[in-house]
Amino acid sequence: MKKTVSIVGWGIWGLASAILLAKEWYEVSVYEKNECLGGRASVFQEKWYTFDMGPSRYLMPDLFEEFFQSIGEDIHQYLDLKKLSPSYKVFYPEEKSGKTKGDMKSMDVYADIDRMAKTFETMEPWSGEKFKKFLRSSAKQYKIGMEFAKRNYDSIFDFFRLDIARKGLQLNVFTTIDTYVARFFSTRILQKIMQYTTVFLGTAPSQTPALYNIMSHVDFAMGVRYPSGWLHMIAKALEKIWLKYGVKYFLDHELASVDIHDKKISSLRFKNDKKVASDIVLINADQAWFETSIVPQAYQTYTKPYRDKKTFAPSGFILYAGINKKLPNLQHHNLYFNDDWKKSFGDIFQRKLLPEDPSIYVSMISKTDPKSAPEGKENIFVLVPIPNSIQISAEKKEEYRQKVWKKVEEMAGEKITEHIEYEQVFEVEDFIKRYNAYGGTALWLAHTMMQTASFRPNNYSKKINNLFYVGHNTNPWIGVPMVIVSAMLVNERIKRKWYSASK
Repeated sequence: MKKTVSIVGWGIWGLASAILLAKEWYEVSVYEKNECLGGRASVFQEKWYTFDMGPSRYLMPDLFEEFFQSIGEDIHQYLDLKKLSPSYKVFYPEEKSGKTKGDMKSMDVYADIDRMAKTFETMEPWSGEKFKKFLRSSAKQYKIGMEFAKRNYDSIFDFFRLDIARKGLQLNVFTTIDTYVARFFSTRILQKIMQYTTVFLGTAPSQTPALYNIMSHVDFAMGVRYPSGWLHMIAKALEKIWLKYGVKYFLDHELASVDIHDKKISSLRFKNDKKVASDIVLINADQAWFETSIVPQAYQTYTKPYRDKKTFAPSGFILYAGINKKLPNLQHHNLYFNDDWKKSFGDIFQRKLLPEDPSIYVSMISKTDPKSAPEGKENIFVLVPIPNSIQISAEKKEEYRQKVWKKVEEMAGEKITEHIEYEQVFEVEDFIKRYNAYGGTALWLAHTMMQTASFRPNNYSKKINNLFYVGHNTNPWIGVPMVIVSAMLVNERIKRKWYSASK
């Protein structure tokens, strides 16, 4: 008789887990509180514009290939992947004699090491060869880092095995990425280009282990791709596959409580009064929300005092907008780097203030995918990292919205706000309401030195024998490619732990 698995949360990693478990002959059911599959990688349509709600960059294609191969599928039968060229465009204030001028400068960034080395050389003498040296090191560390990422760990002592320790010493885990990058480059904009991915890890460069320089290898050697039909198509591809295995799914099912007997969750109770018995429970929803709001304190592995000591990633101030004209100065992906990162990150992490001069990410998928906007128009997603756990009044929201649009207009080199046909603001409170995100964080735990690898919450409960976790809440780290790995890891964990946990 098949064992039953209930997965709470329909994010990409929950979908991936459903496939792996169903292939292992479990009877799998997935429960989602919202109206759409994909979790943060959901999609919505308004006034003929289609928006990816969250992740928008397809990175680490090797990990996606590996996952699809592991389930006996060809990824290219499901996704039409286009490699972007340029990968993205960087905007930054002009710098002269150490002082920032008001003029906006820009640079296209390509996944072409020789080409970018020449570009770097024009901005800083001798930086071209340093850039190549940096990437040779990043490539080696990427290979080692992926070996570490694809393992389950039970404690820090797992790292003291001789073979693991030797490789670990090559990963620059004891220095921060801003210090590491400064060894190679002195020009601020070049430093920022080599560090900016830490923002997508939810951490300031001064707090991020230098091992994450591996993301430069991802940027410049692998490049950025776009799956035609929005990033949400990854979720749609996984849905097609797990329907083959009879996975059942239920939308509009918000979890209300669980019944626990003999250190096991015996059943799940939903707000629509539905009660579901299950042998195994896998949480793809926010782990902090689940443990503090659903699980009684006596059964919480990571209690509120534990979380109060942790650094959570920022939230996001997001603008979804449909623009009734083309914006030729912007690319598919665009980044504005403000001048004073120290002050900006201090506002976000220490002072809990909306950054005065925010760094901004702009995604405009209509540059690549004409289906995302009506002809002659643009689809814009604007993201500004802001503090989590803050309340923004209606007046402040409008004031900040205008500030952000003013900067985006500087990037575009033309007026935008008077051409907006559709707009929606999404911020801290919305992350809480839609995703049960702890403190409204967009990315969960930040990747600081002491919140990396085995220091992150593990993928199983230490108090409830049949409870497991998957996604950015746990190992290895955040980002769509890595949570695909998370699904593979928890599948191994369930296979290994189930027999002892069920005794």
